[in-house]
Amino acid sequence: MIVALVGLPGAGKTRIGRELAERLGLQFLDTDQMLQERLGAPAAELYERLGEATFRDEETKTLKEALSGRDRVVSTGGGTVLRPDNRRLLRDVRVLGLTARDPQLLSRLRGGRGRPVLAPNPADRLQTLRHDRLPFYEEVAEAWFWTESAPTRAVERIVDFLALQRLGSGVYFGRGARRFVGSFSGFGASLLLTQPPLAEGWARSLLDNLRYGERRAAMEVVPDGEAAKDFRVYESLLRHMAERGMTRDETVVAVGGGAVTDLGGFLAASYMRGVPLILVPTTVVGQADAALGGKTGINLPEGKNLVGAFYPARATLVDPDTLRTLPLNQFRDGLAEVVKCGVGLDAELFAACAAWRRPPAGAALDFALARAARAKLRVVAADPRESGERAKLNLGHTAGHAVEATSGYRLSHGRAVSVGLAAIARLAERRYAFAQASDVLELLRRLELPTHYQGDPQDLWGYLLHDKKHGSQGYRLVVPRRIGQCEVVRVDEEEMRELAALACTPVG
Repeated sequence: MIVALVGLPGAGKTRIGRELAERLGLQFLDTDQMLQERLGAPAAELYERLGEATFRDEETKTLKEALSGRDRVVSTGGGTVLRPDNRRLLRDVRVLGLTARDPQLLSRLRGGRGRPVLAPNPADRLQTLRHDRLPFYEEVAEAWFWTESAPTRAVERIVDFLALQRLGSGVYFGRGARRFVGSFSGFGASLLLTQPPLAEGWARSLLDNLRYGERRAAMEVVPDGEAAKDFRVYESLLRHMAERGMTRDETVVAVGGGAVTDLGGFLAASYMRGVPLILVPTTVVGQADAALGGKTGINLPEGKNLVGAFYPARATLVDPDTLRTLPLNQFRDGLAEVVKCGVGLDAELFAACAAWRRPPAGAALDFALARAARAKLRVVAADPRESGERAKLNLGHTAGHAVEATSGYRLSHGRAVSVGLAAIARLAERRYAFAQASDVLELLRRLELPTHYQGDPQDLWGYLLHDKKHGSQGYRLVVPRRIGQCEVVRVDEEEMRELAALACTPVG
């Protein structure tokens, strides 16, 4: 692993980089020191003697050398990011930004003495450097760390961050991952969206995190469950953002279940044509499925998620610790999405689920959540806008969404998906030679998830007519072929009516 540190002069790149390398057991390189050893003078002197253009040429040579090895921590010069060539070099390694407030930086720099880049007025020049360089720092930096406390504390925080699993682009998994929300929220204001059960719990602690460094952050509490995904709620939030004068550089942070992350994603996608988005899912459904992949949406009376956008989050922090306060019934319900991934995408995941005799915890839960997330993210990477392969993620959702809507959203998403998964397994057994329907049904029953809906098939049919997967060439349906493999097929109205009937028929 190569870790490169970027930031303004005085941010602590050398001191923290040296201690970080020692903690990780890696080599430490300082590009300013390498430049001095190669050209025989300190970097500040070389900057004056050579002029900025030649100095930057030499800096690029040094950076290329520093990044050419393996397993090292590299401290870069404050202006390294100014050159496009340097930013391209940094794309291939893990880049972390270090920052502090201007008075702290000036104190460390002894008021700017011996720093030509800060002459003649260090305080004004530092503000100019921050303004000019920040877009380039943010282009290359994966995350940001404040260095105003003791260096050892910053190092410990970085070590913990690097220990998180990276499941995909911008998706971090691990216990305690939520603590890094402020590392992704930039330097402007943040709007944190959450729902009532979390407003005085997880969300409150994250609000304090977002405010560190004198940043502004406000919380909006939206209705619980699917009631949050309503046009009136959406419009009210847009107007509150406009009233606060939020700009395109400021961040929406959504903390909660799939409904609040769907709403937050669509809000971020549409306000000023797109602002940064951070997701902290706190339910099993959110961590295994809903908060991953960039799909956002709100509901219409005619159906679920009929208005939305594809909009990837800057960061999604999947922290299993946040599930500790989740009621057991909601925890069980969310496992339906994990089972779905096993049935349709990952036979090893399904085998792990089939071995459960009770809802999983500890390492078993971490394995299942991470495995389900990886399976989904692989599909999303291959088909980010759902033009083909990604439709496989809708396994169980065609009937499931209809059940959810028919119930007036009183039935949870997870339980509705369980009904839809059971229905499609039974249909696939009848029509597509799926031989493991009984295994799927048995697992759902063991997890105390429903395998049918006590409703009228005709009511389900009314919602199936408006399903997003209904195109001009007929209906698309995702069917399992064997455990770990599914495919999208075109079906006629008769088959869709059979699906609706099976969803409402008790398992024999």
